[in-house]
Amino acid sequence: MGKKKGEELKTESLEQEVERLRKSVLGIFELLIPPKEVREEIIRNVYAMELSFLKIIKTLLDYQVEVLEKKTQLKERKKPQKIEIE
Repeated sequence: MGKKKGEELKTESLEQEVERLRKSVLGIFELLIPPKEVREEIIRNVYAMELSFLKIIKTLLDYQVEVLEKKTQLKERKKPQKIEIE
């Protein structure tokens, strides 16, 4: 219950957690799919799916950034023209 003097809580970064999960999933693939060629093909497809998913997110994010940039741009106001009256 009491903390030891030199003990610190270590929190995993999101990147470390994702890497740990990826390694555990790959370990499961090695156990379930023994032939190396089949396993490599599946792993390559998993990476391709991840890449496609990230590209979709990037596209959506780029679109939202573009929309917000358009909304924040100052629109040029047309100056009223002077009409000369005689």
